[in-house]
Amino acid sequence: MSITQINLETGSTIALTRAAPRPLPPARGGTEGGIVWLDIPAPSEDDLNWLARAYDFHPLALEDCRNFDQRAKVDAYDGYLFLSLHAVTRVNGDLQTQELQVFLGGDYLITVHREPIAALDAMCARCASDSRTGSYRVDMLLYQIVDQMVDAIFPLLDTIEDEIDELEDEILDKPNQESLHRVFDLKRQLVYLRKIVGPLRDAMDTLADSRYEFIDPRTALYYRDTYDHLVRIYDLIETSRDLLGNALDAYLSTVSNRLNEVMKRLTLITTIFMPISFIVGFGGMNFKQLPFDNPMAFGILVALLVAMPTLMMIWFWRSRWM
Repeated sequence: MSITQINLETGSTIALTRAAPRPLPPARGGTEGGIVWLDIPAPSEDDLNWLARAYDFHPLALEDCRNFDQRAKVDAYDGYLFLSLHAVTRVNGDLQTQELQVFLGGDYLITVHREPIAALDAMCARCASDSRTGSYRVDMLLYQIVDQMVDAIFPLLDTIEDEIDELEDEILDKPNQESLHRVFDLKRQLVYLRKIVGPLRDAMDTLADSRYEFIDPRTALYYRDTYDHLVRIYDLIETSRDLLGNALDAYLSTVSNRLNEVMKRLTLITTIFMPISFIVGFGGMNFKQLPFDNPMAFGILVALLVAMPTLMMIWFWRSRWM
């Protein structure tokens, strides 16, 4: 059984049986009116069927919980909100997303996910250590989870920016094919991250409008703060993409300059030996006493073979072509 009920006051977890009816909110301080947080990791078909019976969720929302391939969004249904959210991690230098489906009602919060999500684990630990969580509303509880998911993106961007700085230094010092591959790999990761952050930003903007009865106007201000964080993250992504574009331009410029330098040297060598080729060809023509039968002519020919490239090298050096 994978459905777990988390007590906000004590942080304790209670396993629920699928045969149980809709769980009642736990009482706080001896009075009714608490909230329920159900966490469902790696949901099975029986788990989703149990949710359909216990909470009468819409089939489209449950279908999104089966597929786990949704962009971040907020859907309003009769009596609850359904949200698709994303957490981002970096494993072995590659970005990965962890999708979180959320049912938000007036007195319950249900989280559905496949992979472990650090924000959920941290919130469970906080429930066990902080007694103030016992007074949370469900919208504030959701904010605490989303805020940790969003804040976890900043260290990832810092790491990527450090890699971009190292890559720029490497390109200016000694560019190679590996540098070019890293440029395109980082650009791919940033594009992927932008595709995740953009819809998530729009979802937080929707919650910050406090148009829904389940979002208290006071809590909406916190969602507005999360929205501002996502706007900043989006701007940082664009800045990093610009830096990578500059790094790519620097790579192409450096490679082009090195190629031009090689071509320049080869051209100088060709130019130096071009007169020698002419003199050797002229001296090799089949004329009588030219050059080997006449010692003077042979000496002049040898002197020209030495003098011409020497004079050309001096000229190139003084002209700062070498």
